[in-house]
Amino acid sequence: MRACMRPWPLFLALFAGALVVSPVAAQEVPAAPGGTAPETGAGASRTDPIDGAAYRYIPAGSFTMGSPPEEAGRNPDEDQHQVTITRACWMAETEVTQGQWQAVMGSNPSRHSNCGASCPVEQVSWVEVIDYANRLSRKAGLEECYQTSGASVTFKGLGCTGYRLPTEAEWEYAARAGGSQAWAGSDDPDAVAWIGANSGGTTQPVGGKQANAWGLRDMSGNVKEWCWDWYADYPSGSATDPTGPPGGTLRVIRGGSFGGKAAATRSAVRGWQDPDDRLAAAGFRLVRTAD
Repeated sequence: MRACMRPWPLFLALFAGALVVSPVAAQEVPAAPGGTAPETGAGASRTDPIDGAAYRYIPAGSFTMGSPPEEAGRNPDEDQHQVTITRACWMAETEVTQGQWQAVMGSNPSRHSNCGASCPVEQVSWVEVIDYANRLSRKAGLEECYQTSGASVTFKGLGCTGYRLPTEAEWEYAARAGGSQAWAGSDDPDAVAWIGANSGGTTQPVGGKQANAWGLRDMSGNVKEWCWDWYADYPSGSATDPTGPPGGTLRVIRGGSFGGKAAATRSAVRGWQDPDDRLAAAGFRLVRTAD
């Protein structure tokens, strides 16, 4: 099995295991001298030396994407189908913060400032997020995952070694973390998500809610998260490493936000937005393909 993220300098991640992944408790892995950390499987943690963010190891595997017919709040575009993810990746534990965005881009476009640098960045368009990912890759001396020409953006593929947005399938796979709960890590939305009922009508510091089994936080609620894919109906049948249709007009956005109802922050919910839109309830998190 081939894994899906090239390690950071001095860090070598090895993963071997069955393709079908079951829930595994997340593990904090202390950094060794020189910034390296041993790989211990699903949920292993390391701090990235470039952006200072915590990243979690997301193993390759298979899962059922979409929601069962009996799930409360289910939408018509959530048809269940089998998806195989053949490349492991490192995914940011939380959404990109205002402080991290400021450090790379030199400005802070966010509307919500109640928690300062620790709030998730928002009011960033999909196009601006692509620029952020490429800048971070250049800063790290890594391959840029996106080739841009005017309004056109070409993804170099899942083998790219730099920073990138997750695909829609990678996002839901990571949110589910081998489980079947309606929200990312729980069947109780209040435990894992900042939503309209508990947020006070604004974003909250990242990482304040319970993590899922692979150590990821805020996958449900706080701010919606841009993904790579163009929005379209799911393909019929099973899929392997899907990256969405080759073209479209709207980009996928996932996870729901601090202002929404609980049902809108379920792991299966699919949102869509014009890639130029800047929403006060929309941010993102990054991944890197593991080697």
